[in-house]
Amino acid sequence: MGKKPRIEEIHPLRRRRFMQAVGAALGVPMLGSGLGAGFRFAMNEELFGTAHAYTEADLVPTYFIEINLRDQWDFGHVFVPPGLATNPNLIRGAEGNQCSLFYGTENITAAGNGFYLTPDSVELMPHLDSIAVCETNELCVGAIHGHEAVNAMRSPGRTKQQSGSKMPMWEQEPGFGEQGNDYFYSTTPTPACLHNFVQKQLDPTLRNGITMKFISRFHTVCHFAGTKPEGELTRIQSVQELFDTFPDTVEDLNILPTPHEAQVLSETLRRVDAGFFQRNGYQTSARERHEANLGEAAGLWYTGDSQVVSMPLTEEEVAYWSAGVPDQVGDNVKANIWEQAAWAFKLISNDVTRSVSLEFDYLDVHGSRSESVMNTMGLQASLPLARLIESLKAAGIYEQTLIVLYSTDGGRAPNGNSYGNTGKNTFVMAGRNVRGGYYGDVTVAGNSGDGHTYGYHVPNDDGSLMAPVTDNANRLSGSRSWRTVMRALEMPDDLCDEFEDVAGVSPLNFMVT
Repeated sequence: MGKKPRIEEIHPLRRRRFMQAVGAALGVPMLGSGLGAGFRFAMNEELFGTAHAYTEADLVPTYFIEINLRDQWDFGHVFVPPGLATNPNLIRGAEGNQCSLFYGTENITAAGNGFYLTPDSVELMPHLDSIAVCETNELCVGAIHGHEAVNAMRSPGRTKQQSGSKMPMWEQEPGFGEQGNDYFYSTTPTPACLHNFVQKQLDPTLRNGITMKFISRFHTVCHFAGTKPEGELTRIQSVQELFDTFPDTVEDLNILPTPHEAQVLSETLRRVDAGFFQRNGYQTSARERHEANLGEAAGLWYTGDSQVVSMPLTEEEVAYWSAGVPDQVGDNVKANIWEQAAWAFKLISNDVTRSVSLEFDYLDVHGSRSESVMNTMGLQASLPLARLIESLKAAGIYEQTLIVLYSTDGGRAPNGNSYGNTGKNTFVMAGRNVRGGYYGDVTVAGNSGDGHTYGYHVPNDDGSLMAPVTDNANRLSGSRSWRTVMRALEMPDDLCDEFEDVAGVSPLNFMVT
């Protein structure tokens, strides 16, 4: 990808400082005790590794905001499926097979292109031409009612068995635990990591992409770079860490003074002698973890000009972003969803970084869902999304930005007493190259005593509806959802085809322009 960095290109008067930086890097704790002895100074034309069919000219500068909503998120009060929105005979309620849609047809707004909005989501009305929704996607398979930290749409081919080239996905996630966070293996990078990888190839001065680890419970979200360790996100564990990572005072944050020197250092350290690991009894995963750590550290050596963005929110910003949005609940409240959206906008609109992931949960909703739960989820999803879109438009960068929301560990069937491994699994795209519309449908297939049975209509390749099914069969493969996001981001097909579980897969073309 472009001209390879060489040490000879560093000015002779700068090489001494550069070599001192290399020596310091070889001794830092993140590389592991003794690993520095295994490095070769492979400063030659092969520093960027094997060639690819795509070139730098194929890469497009874009912004990406990924919003991961955990604990079986339900978008039922945000985007009402047409078949339910227009049904005048729904048996509504929180129990059994009652429909957990608590607004009647008289309170639901038909907005065109399959969209039906509730009073909780009507603020999205001006932006629907660039919002696409599909809920009939491959379901979650987590052990506890579908709970999982991955989702087939974010990493197609993820499996609980390690085989072939599949790698553990959880190793970069601090505090990872089994309950609700099943251990998965995969080869497919999650979207924010691959986007981060590409954007840093285009501009090495960018700060590393981040994910805000602000879920209140012991749950998490897995971010996985796989064979692109340079794409690993920086995991932000607290609001204070976020502010410390992006200080609001002018200061020189660069260890090395030029992006070229930082690139040479990063690529040199990555060229570890595999034989060293083997001779010293290290497993293959040790080298992979090492490369991932280097990818995360690379953005620290040269961060670009001392660009300043004030992360703490002003009174005016708090008033704008928080209006009407219910707060996070629980015993370990970290940050509200509206705060995360505001911080994401600050980073993206100032071009500090181009890849930002939000992680949020409301509460662990199993079984019955009350009207207050549905209202809360509706407002927490729709209002921050609407304000992100509005703000990005005002900043003039909405057309360069893609926002994707995932019901990360599964959605819900419409019936009040349901779980995340049945019914729906939702992703929402907004922004760049998105063709607006609600695609697919959920209808009433019949009555079942205390409520209904429900039919799930998967969209055909042209967006029209297939015949309904009443079980978990016939959902869209997660690989197609993944390729749809990549197409909207204009990722080269040759890059996407490097990953075996998505190679050659067609996107959902009805969702992208």
